[in-house]
Amino acid sequence: MKQRVSVILPTYNRAHLIEETIQSLLEQTRLPDEILVIDDGSTDTTPEVLARFDCLTVVRIENGGKAKALNLALEKVSGDLVWIVDDDDIMLPHACMIMATALEVDPDLDFCAGRHIDFEVDELTGARNSRAPGFMRNSTPEQIFPDLLEGCFIFQPGLMVRKRVYESVGPFNTSLVRSQDYEMIMRIARHHRGKQLDDVVFLHREHSGQRGSASESFAAAENSDRWAQFNRVIFTDLLDDLADEEILAQSDVAHLSSPLFRRAALVKRGCIMARQRMWHEAARIWQEAAAVDPAPLSSLERKMIERSPNSPLGATELFSDLAVRSELKALMHMSSPGPEMMTVLRKASRWHIRAALQRRDWRRAMQGLWLMLMR
Repeated sequence: MKQRVSVILPTYNRAHLIEETIQSLLEQTRLPDEILVIDDGSTDTTPEVLARFDCLTVVRIENGGKAKALNLALEKVSGDLVWIVDDDDIMLPHACMIMATALEVDPDLDFCAGRHIDFEVDELTGARNSRAPGFMRNSTPEQIFPDLLEGCFIFQPGLMVRKRVYESVGPFNTSLVRSQDYEMIMRIARHHRGKQLDDVVFLHREHSGQRGSASESFAAAENSDRWAQFNRVIFTDLLDDLADEEILAQSDVAHLSSPLFRRAALVKRGCIMARQRMWHEAARIWQEAAAVDPAPLSSLERKMIERSPNSPLGATELFSDLAVRSELKALMHMSSPGPEMMTVLRKASRWHIRAALQRRDWRRAMQGLWLMLMR
């Protein structure tokens, strides 16, 4: 049965970009049934740009941040399916049709997620330069939530969700200036059935504009640090609440004995923490994992440790934090598999040293060298 699709488009001071986003919505092969724009107190010419489109429903509010704007919009939209779109991205013409159809043909599917390509516009030529996304996973339905714990690869413009699901999981967290969409998709994926689609449905714009709300604005160069700051808040509470059975796909661990399952879960917890730049916590929990069972690392465990220093957020604390160094040294001096864990981590971290040398960041290169030579 055909479902009504509601687009939510929150915006703040993006007059120079939002017109292209709106145009991409109006060029969909399947038009959304409503487009609700929440103007979060823009002080530029955003109201004038929005006034050019008589097909929009526009609500202007006092600036309070993206999460607050989204919560208001979710109360107002009438569609069965909700598609939240960012005000600086470009939707591909087939996006609405592909995502809505996936939900219509499978009534038991609560959400679906298409893929994206990153792009930036050359300021001199105006050319659009595209590249693969920095982090992407190919997840089966049971793997979506465990994979999301390691990093966000499902972005809002590529996500369509049944409205009843948003109603069941509760509102966006208004205390988060960054990562509010990441926290929400994890909340949804933890308790609801979803599917990752093969199709690219939008172009994700990389640009140097300001982020955040009026009261907490920050430059694009601060993105990684801000993500790490707010992700720490999210994951500190979330990991305490998660059972081991939730953080690993059962297809990966069904064959493991009880002690080795527990060890793999602890290794995964450490991987999650490291990828969120919580390196001190990661090193401590890997010590706990090493003490569970002396058996050599499984292929699954090795791959998790290999992924740990390769987060889109970077690995600053791995190299620069003296407390992290101390904990890693303690791990290295434990009995098996502690030394093996350190060997895998060192090998996976080498590219950071090469990258530091290429950009002549001698301090970071020397910090990385210490990790390689630690005894």
